[in-house]
Amino acid sequence: MVGLIAKVTLLRCTFLFLYMSVCFCQRDCTGVNCPQLDNCIQEVLESGSCCASCLQKGCTCEGYQYYDCLNSGFKNGKVGEGESYFVDYGSTECSCPMGGGRISCNFISCPDMPPNCIEVSEPADGCVQCERVGCVHGEQKYEAGHSFHVDPCRVCHCPNEGGNLMCYPVPDCDPHKVHKPMLAAPTGEDAASMGKSPGVSAEDLLQSCCAAGQKWATENHHCNHMPLLNNDKHSICNCCALGLRARSEGWGCDVHQYLGYPCGHVFLTCCQGEEGLSLLRRKQKPRPTSMPRKVSDSKFPSEAFSISATEEAANAVEEQGDVDECQLYPGQLCQHTCTNIWGSYRCGCNQGYILQQDGSSCAPGTVTHLGIQTCDSTLNNNKHGGDHAAILCPAENGPCSQQCTAVAGRTRCSCFPGFSLMTDGRMCEDVDECATNTHSCRPSEQCVNTVGSFICELQVTCPAGFQLRNSVCKDIDECVLQTHNCGMGFVCENTAGSFLCNPKHKCISGFTQDSHGNCIDINECSSLSEPCGSGFNCINTVGSYTCQQKIIMCNPGYHVSPDGAMCVDTDECQMGTHRCGVGQICHNLPGTYRCDCQTGYQYDALRKVCSDVNECWRYPGRLCAQTCENTPGSYHCSCTAGFSLAFDGKNCEDVNECDKNPCGQECANIYSSYQCYCRQGYYLKEDGHTCEDIDECSQSIGNLCTFKCVNVAGSYQCACPANGYVMSANGRTCKDIDECTTAAHNCSYGQTCYNLQGGFRCLSFACPHNYKKVSDIRCERISCPSNSLDCQNSPVRITYYQLSFQTNIIIPAQIFRIGPSPAYSGDHIVIGIIKGNEEGYFSTRKLNSFTGAVYLQRQVREPKDFLIDVEMKLLRQGTFTSFLARIYVFITSSAV
Repeated sequence: MVGLIAKVTLLRCTFLFLYMSVCFCQRDCTGVNCPQLDNCIQEVLESGSCCASCLQKGCTCEGYQYYDCLNSGFKNGKVGEGESYFVDYGSTECSCPMGGGRISCNFISCPDMPPNCIEVSEPADGCVQCERVGCVHGEQKYEAGHSFHVDPCRVCHCPNEGGNLMCYPVPDCDPHKVHKPMLAAPTGEDAASMGKSPGVSAEDLLQSCCAAGQKWATENHHCNHMPLLNNDKHSICNCCALGLRARSEGWGCDVHQYLGYPCGHVFLTCCQGEEGLSLLRRKQKPRPTSMPRKVSDSKFPSEAFSISATEEAANAVEEQGDVDECQLYPGQLCQHTCTNIWGSYRCGCNQGYILQQDGSSCAPGTVTHLGIQTCDSTLNNNKHGGDHAAILCPAENGPCSQQCTAVAGRTRCSCFPGFSLMTDGRMCEDVDECATNTHSCRPSEQCVNTVGSFICELQVTCPAGFQLRNSVCKDIDECVLQTHNCGMGFVCENTAGSFLCNPKHKCISGFTQDSHGNCIDINECSSLSEPCGSGFNCINTVGSYTCQQKIIMCNPGYHVSPDGAMCVDTDECQMGTHRCGVGQICHNLPGTYRCDCQTGYQYDALRKVCSDVNECWRYPGRLCAQTCENTPGSYHCSCTAGFSLAFDGKNCEDVNECDKNPCGQECANIYSSYQCYCRQGYYLKEDGHTCEDIDECSQSIGNLCTFKCVNVAGSYQCACPANGYVMSANGRTCKDIDECTTAAHNCSYGQTCYNLQGGFRCLSFACPHNYKKVSDIRCERISCPSNSLDCQNSPVRITYYQLSFQTNIIIPAQIFRIGPSPAYSGDHIVIGIIKGNEEGYFSTRKLNSFTGAVYLQRQVREPKDFLIDVEMKLLRQGTFTSFLARIYVFITSSAV
């Protein structure tokens, strides 16, 4: 029988464990009402949860916006909250608000033009931009920073910021005696013409002109009668005379910066005297001529057209005698090595260093010689201006700090292994493999970062008393190394990880050795914890000790303890030597005792007896929470109906009637009673105990399910159409099945699957006669015979598009945009629907000269498929070109 009971108990415990295991594995989600996840573009259902949560909110691109979102890099047409993209060549910004919702687009106005702009460019796909600032005098425009003659004896200068001209007269100038306009500050062409004397360099001519002109101006204080053997010397003379006058009248020499080159240098030399002579030997590098600029450089992918215009820069001058700058300025131009070249110089670096972007300094690194490749670099050390051809990647890697390659006519910088390219696209920085955990060190090794690499060091930690030798922990011999602390009378003995101090000779029993090796007596009375018993005293002797018994005298009420060590209290109550009466209780006290009445009794001095105390009368309302009943020597507490006496015997606890299961489903205990209630999805009937199911589908005011509601016991369930949909994680909305992605379609090999809400379509994209297929959705026309007018008038490109909308779309709705990319100034288009719009559901509208749009202008009540042909005719530079967009428009049901 006992064995049977044990087996039944074990079986019950096993069932309970299995039940608990099942309960902990899957949560019961019956009756859980999941909230609607508004504007959610990515949901996730965490383990153990009944409702999905939103991982990311955002906006869904619809209609023509779908293709804009794809072109901007947003996968599946989903834009996260707070993100934006640009359309219409960057003139319009479309953004998704925080919290998601609908995408809103705003036109971005062009920036204001800077003041004093004398030349502008008007790209077809962007804002008007200022190319040059300067000054306007009469009907002539002058670039900022240039100087010129308005008449033979008057010089004007245009400030660097443009605006009004700064004009001043040339000192001691007679307009009737001047046979040639005097040079105040030559422009680029004038400066080039000054150095064209055969066999004489521009620098030598400048030195000669300055020496002759300065000498004449210094001796005569004017230039009116200077022999005109060389017109340049006469011009230099005027500049020097102006500097001498400024010096004599205290004007200061700062005006030289407005006179240009070489007049400004001569002015400063004569104004400062001998202190400015060195300025004549300094050469200024001319500014490079700007490279040709495209009419339009759209950021959108080029599909059909590209127009560009380039022209050669013509600012070359005749080659003159070369000056060796490296010899003229030793150690001042380059950090490492200087190599003279015709008309300039080139800096180089020693082995193991790389030339930096300033063209003169060097930094540690390794140069990779990539051969001759074109790089889009702006570095130009040609002091004569150069022809502005494309700069080649030199051995110094051009603008790159490590490696330079040329791809499609532009520079691409890269880094050596162990380095990464910085955000400027040119400089390289070391990669810390240890911090980024990209090293290959083992767990027992420590990673140490180095420049461009890392090393792995064996990491071994030895315990105390050991040291690392050849990657092995070996014992430290403190005795050999004399690192022990043993005294003079002790001998050091090495042990593993430590050492021992052993005395040189041993003492007899009762003695010990001090630090000097002497034997001294041991005081056993103080060194031992209990040398004698509790009733004895310890007396130390030489080499030993003795124990003497204690003699104790105790007071009345005390007696000597059994061990004779102390006096202890005599318990008269226990020994029965007290004199308490009947019904009294003896209480022992130190050295005496006391007679008391029992609890619940009090001593009656008249009758000399203990009588019962009625606690209920003596302490009314203080002993019991509800009812108090007196008993002999005590009292008893009781409770009213609906309550039971608590464990403390004083307070009353409410009786939990729910323990007897009086309700059909749920029971709530209340004070002195109980209340029945029902679970979610049920209601309590009139009897107050029975629960009845609620039909949520028929009684719901709002829409519980997006498609169909099915009532179940205590709850409801949402259902989706049998085909094309699957229930979402929230259990309420239906999610479309992408048959194309899941390969659940029946399209043939030559067809393309296009997913729709609740279904899919099998589409065939075949190119007509005289067209070739260049992509999955695009056909291009093959060259036409010269005598075939029909072929020449046919579209040069046919592109297929697919659009999907629901029947509840708000009309009119712009569903498609078309236009050339890139667009150019002067482009004009004409668009129209040439096929598939027999019922008039669609219309076209021209947004500007190079952009058109297709609109859905009639409400489509039922699901319907359309195939419309939209033709765009482009007029560019007097020639019409036709393009055809074949658009599939699928209208699906909005009931799901």
